[in-house]
Amino acid sequence: MTIHPPGPSDPPTIGRYRVLGTLEAAAGFRSVLATGPDDSLVVVRQALPELLDEPEFRIKLRHSAIAGMRFSGPANTTVIDVDADAEKPWLAAAFVPSMRLDAAVAEHGPLPVPAVRALAAALASALRTVHAAGLVHQGIRADTVLLARDSGRLGEVGITPAAGTATAAAMGTPDFLSPEQSLGYALTPASDVFSLGSVLAFAASGVAPFAAPSVPYTLFNIAQREPDLSRVPEPLFEMLAACLRKDPAARPTPGQILDYLGGPSSGPPPWPASVLDDIGRQQHEISALLAALPAIIAPEPAPARPFPVVLAEVGRAVVEFGSRALESGRRRWAAASPRARGGLAGGLAALLVALVGITYFATREESAPGPVTGLTLAQLRQVDACRWLASSLGDSVPVAPTPLAADTWELSLSPSWGCTASSNRYGLYLYLGREHEFLTPSKTMVEGVPIIDGSSASCTRVIPSPGAERESGIVIVLNNPSGVKECAGIDYVAANLARSLTTAPRAEGRDSSLALLEPCALLNRDVVAGKIGALPPEPTVADAHTCRWDARVRVTLELVSTSTSTTGKNLEVVTVDGVQMYLGKGGSNAICSRAFLMPDAGQETIEVSVHGAEGLRDEYCPIASSLLRHAVGNLPER
Repeated sequence: MTIHPPGPSDPPTIGRYRVLGTLEAAAGFRSVLATGPDDSLVVVRQALPELLDEPEFRIKLRHSAIAGMRFSGPANTTVIDVDADAEKPWLAAAFVPSMRLDAAVAEHGPLPVPAVRALAAALASALRTVHAAGLVHQGIRADTVLLARDSGRLGEVGITPAAGTATAAAMGTPDFLSPEQSLGYALTPASDVFSLGSVLAFAASGVAPFAAPSVPYTLFNIAQREPDLSRVPEPLFEMLAACLRKDPAARPTPGQILDYLGGPSSGPPPWPASVLDDIGRQQHEISALLAALPAIIAPEPAPARPFPVVLAEVGRAVVEFGSRALESGRRRWAAASPRARGGLAGGLAALLVALVGITYFATREESAPGPVTGLTLAQLRQVDACRWLASSLGDSVPVAPTPLAADTWELSLSPSWGCTASSNRYGLYLYLGREHEFLTPSKTMVEGVPIIDGSSASCTRVIPSPGAERESGIVIVLNNPSGVKECAGIDYVAANLARSLTTAPRAEGRDSSLALLEPCALLNRDVVAGKIGALPPEPTVADAHTCRWDARVRVTLELVSTSTSTTGKNLEVVTVDGVQMYLGKGGSNAICSRAFLMPDAGQETIEVSVHGAEGLRDEYCPIASSLLRHAVGNLPER
């Protein structure tokens, strides 16, 4: 893997990453070696212009990258960051010094049988993790497989393939596509296994098993002809032939490949010495680039806090402690004998004197509190989103080419208790308490309130919640008509929202609404762990009304104002332990959902979904039913 120094037109940073040099381009992406704020090495991949012509590319990139953050392992390149709204969308993944498989074979010849077996075990292990997360990689090629010192690695996890076979072929060699990809059929994990077989055959023989002089001929071979394995060593033939069966159902799973190989390899992989030498040279090159990187000048330290302020804070804590101690002493006095009361009196008197002195600092008038710069999730659950958005439209919204008067906008409540507004092919979306960590922060200030800008390529603005909830907040999105890129309208609305944080209207009649509940409080951690295995320290708060746990599968609980599962026609209902549940709509065989319609609350619904590997939906439905029954049992009395 060659590292080229940055050119004069290359930016010094991409997002929060400092550029060290450029790498070989991935299919459809420009690759950059960079360092993160913690000096870790990352590879940043920026989408090339041709990908941006696809209307939903940015959405797909964000979703794929965030999904890629859900898993890691010694054979996966972990995705750590993404900005799909940048002018040049990018994602960042952990970087490990390595050599691409296509370059290794081109420069040093086919790998020996032990090295191919080690590579097969590493990639099968990586694919098993990808598939367990409910994903299909779709981009397994010789140029996305890496040979690192410790293992073979599967690259480009989180990168969204372009839509359409022709586009995919133009992005990179078609030699490693599956028959399903070449014919445009729906993809399953078995598609990745076929591509894995082609990559391993290439590693063992130096030739792709379906290679032909032209792209159409290659695609024909993949779909219709048997693979050419004449140059593959005999010990590998059986495994590769099984992976390359035309029928997806006849191919082995990654787990079966691992069983056939005897499990993951132990110890360093047996790469040829020439490959290890190339990896070593790359490590030295990176060390030189890091040494030449200019030092970052540390910011000036914050001024010391005045002693009286510190003392006042300590005093308040002591007062609280002392108050509890006095109350405890009072109870002991009431229960003590006359003789024992004499000993208690002295201690209580001393404590009282100390509290009187400290109370002066703890309760004296302080400077005025700082301005409100955001609303907590609990506060946002009480807000009437549509009344707030309507007031923030002002007299008219300054969109191009002609401002739109406030009375031309039609507003409606969204399922997540946000608000949508539309006028003359423009759409405004107000989300209260939504996760926004996918945005790269670029802040503007409005009367002391920080507003995060997505980028010039996306009219998205965020007012973060304060404190530990800052990764969620008020998210405002403006969808322009085709050809319009002006974001003045969203800046105008966001500024009006920022100015009215303290006067945001409360929703009426919500005293017993699901909108006010903390969703994570409805699922007991131990109960969830008993269903899906060991959990991370904390759940993911995807928004003010959603709680998510990730383990061997993903469990999501959502509180919504209306749901397609409980409204409309052809509803399917089951009863579990006396609780009436609606079966979720949708055809994915990797997800099962169950919904509970709140009685006497309009269409308010609790939904629990379980998302895992393809084909295991029937195993997930009992988990969804059990957890929904548990959540309903934890509802407060109305």
